[in-house]
Amino acid sequence: MSITVAFIIGVAVLLFLALKLKVSAFLSLLATALTIGILSGMGTTEIIKDIVAGFSKSVGSIGLVIIFGTMLGNYLEQSRAAHKMALDAVRLVGTKNSSIAMSISGYLISIPVFSDVGFLILSPLIKAISKKSKIPLAALAVALSAGLLATHVYVPPTPGPLAAAGLLGIDIGRAIIWGAFAAVVMTLFGWMYAHFYLMKKSPDYYTFVETVVEEKEVDETNLPGSLASLMPLLLPIVLILLNTTCAAIFPKDSPVLSVTKFIGDSNIALVIGALTAIALLGKRIGKEKVLKIMDSSLKDAGSIIFITAAGGALGQILKTSGAGDSLAQAVVSSGLPFILIPFVISAILKIVQGSGVVAVITSATLAAPIATQLGIDPILIFLASGAGARAYCHVNDSYFWVYTNCCGFDMKTGLKTLSNASIFMSLGGLLATFIASLII
Repeated sequence: MSITVAFIIGVAVLLFLALKLKVSAFLSLLATALTIGILSGMGTTEIIKDIVAGFSKSVGSIGLVIIFGTMLGNYLEQSRAAHKMALDAVRLVGTKNSSIAMSISGYLISIPVFSDVGFLILSPLIKAISKKSKIPLAALAVALSAGLLATHVYVPPTPGPLAAAGLLGIDIGRAIIWGAFAAVVMTLFGWMYAHFYLMKKSPDYYTFVETVVEEKEVDETNLPGSLASLMPLLLPIVLILLNTTCAAIFPKDSPVLSVTKFIGDSNIALVIGALTAIALLGKRIGKEKVLKIMDSSLKDAGSIIFITAAGGALGQILKTSGAGDSLAQAVVSSGLPFILIPFVISAILKIVQGSGVVAVITSATLAAPIATQLGIDPILIFLASGAGARAYCHVNDSYFWVYTNCCGFDMKTGLKTLSNASIFMSLGGLLATFIASLII
């Protein structure tokens, strides 16, 4: 059987297991690796060896980073530091420009905190702002979602992009730089939909469920300071970027690099970030809760690490079997722009199964061997996969229901506000990928 046919059958197995039978992404990816390995003619011993090698390599490269990144996010959530960031953003731009403030807040908060949790934290705030400023609630909610969902798929140490960067062998600092750029463009497209379209709609355009619980007044007291809120988030990012910058400037034997390589290593930088959060916010959280968050973070990070590792196993099989060579030739022959391949794969997975993290990781895994053979910078796969992962947020995405329930919208309103906005966000990510392809 040809390798191309083996790959197509493998992808069909992946989609059937994950989408039709609802098998976990972890088991679906491993089953796909076995299928492609067997159908491509690899020996059983070689298949097992490659699966174990790819699995262990992925865990080794991103396991600790995801754990400590998740831990950092949980500390910022429990200390209400995320709430403080949002209030500071509103005060910075003014209440009349609250939609911009919400996009900025979402952009920052979703780097350490899961997007669903970020919206839950800030939903009382956007309701209070809407009531005070008469800005439509949907416009503020979509503006906030634009920022939350953009960095969720683009900027490490968010687990999804962090895992994709590890699978593609991209320096974390470089992933942060390009991911932050793409997330800005994606956020801008989502904000434009909220500001120039939803803001102009009449009140009867939005319909609400009948049982809406009245929110309590937003408590703006007893919040951490601005510096204490931002420092745990910014410090590890600055250290990682410092390492990347110094590596490009200084000679390899420079003593400066011996320092920056250590403190700017993504594992160490995230440990420093988590310890900074404990030092600045731990007293507010409480000693007992600090320890509980450490334990719960392991559970939160576990599933993402295992899915990423299974993706690494599949990637190793694709590399060893020669599927990358075969698919690269097929792409060249078709004349199809390469960046559309990871975009389409990620978009299909996102639309059908709902998880942006799974979409990003799977797309990066399947497209990586092709980029290697064509000599294309893997950062383009990273960006295109993230763009596709925002293709259409609808009823099979947990974020959709967090959004509608917190705002009191019915499903129809959720679809014509958040879901439609996510299409524009996806196009923004694709535009950022195209711009990057002209520069890199």
